[in-house]
Amino acid sequence: MTSSSVLTEDRFSILLSRLDRIEASLAGLEDVKKLLVEIEDNTHAEVDNKCDFRQNKLEKVIVAIRTSIISVGDIDTVGQQFKCDFYMSATWSEPQLQGRSPDDIRWNNEWHPRVVFFNAVEIEKMEINHKLFYEEGNQIPYAMQSYRIKGSFRENLELWNFPLDYQQLTITLMSDWTDKLVEFEKDLRKPDTLRPETFTADQEWHLCRNVVTESTSTVSSEGSSANDYPLYHIKCHVKRKNGYYLWNIVMIIFLISLLSFCSFSVEISSPSDRLSVTLTLLLTAVAFKFVVSQSLPTISYLTLLDKYVLCGLLFLGCMAIENAVAAALILDSAAQKKFDRICLYVGIGCFVCIHVVFLAFVIVKSRTRNRILSENDKKFRVLICTNVWGEGIGKYKRKITFGSGFLLL
Repeated sequence: MTSSSVLTEDRFSILLSRLDRIEASLAGLEDVKKLLVEIEDNTHAEVDNKCDFRQNKLEKVIVAIRTSIISVGDIDTVGQQFKCDFYMSATWSEPQLQGRSPDDIRWNNEWHPRVVFFNAVEIEKMEINHKLFYEEGNQIPYAMQSYRIKGSFRENLELWNFPLDYQQLTITLMSDWTDKLVEFEKDLRKPDTLRPETFTADQEWHLCRNVVTESTSTVSSEGSSANDYPLYHIKCHVKRKNGYYLWNIVMIIFLISLLSFCSFSVEISSPSDRLSVTLTLLLTAVAFKFVVSQSLPTISYLTLLDKYVLCGLLFLGCMAIENAVAAALILDSAAQKKFDRICLYVGIGCFVCIHVVFLAFVIVKSRTRNRILSENDKKFRVLICTNVWGEGIGKYKRKITFGSGFLLL
């Protein structure tokens, strides 16, 4: 074999080895491509917003929302937050997918309603799935985007009537499309559901067995955007159990105010002993006022419990002033005792009037709260029985019995 043939073979072997390396590199690039495609498929559509088209760009898409609240709890009055674990589905008619197989659809490349959770503080878990289905007698398919969400949501609590208050725990959905292109509505194919047995704040709150929904939109004049965007509010109601505040705060303030009358058993000639009793009780009541303030967020108005505690403080302050004035009057002993006896009767009358007024106020507020919640529950039952089940409200209780742990609403 000549040296030239050996040299030629060496060059061919080098060339083949290079070709093998190039082929291996191309195979590696193909794997990288597949990996990138998988990453793209698993990326949330809300983040990349890849699809912004429809065949008819002026068409308003009606997105039907259905909710199943799995668990509600950890209602933080001070932080004005609550935690919720729920399932939600958004369904809309999608003629662009007509005739296509669900296995061939890359959902991230298709139109979607761009749902965001407007009042979410923290999302601990989010699972998104897609489904394509047909209804009987309709050739246009429906696309469904389902969410399984667990997170914390912010709620501005109305605490005017604390601790006789009830709260709307609201989850607000918003679409990144304007309200000219997307509109939210309640899905009447199936009722919303709620699981009261998984309510984790049962020691402090009573969960009302209804889910109220409302479709609205943002107002461009109130924000920085020139467009209005659709909103969908999912609300469940909770009623505060006031036993803790009744026995640990109201009862103590009542007893402290009542004990202030003990100062009248001390002789008028000993004002220091009288004032020591009254002022000690006053300082104790002030300490309870700080306990009340720790149970509430920083708010600029007085709650019902604040008003009662402040009335107790004012009453004790008036009693202290009476003790000082009765001892300071330059009168004979009989006149001093007469003045002191009149002040005692006036104080008893004021004490009784204050508590009668507060008791009447509590009764009225409690009845108003219960009436509002009962009306909400009745309206929702009528809506579900009429629009979802197509039956009279008389069959509502039987439907609940077959709910298999879920409360159908």
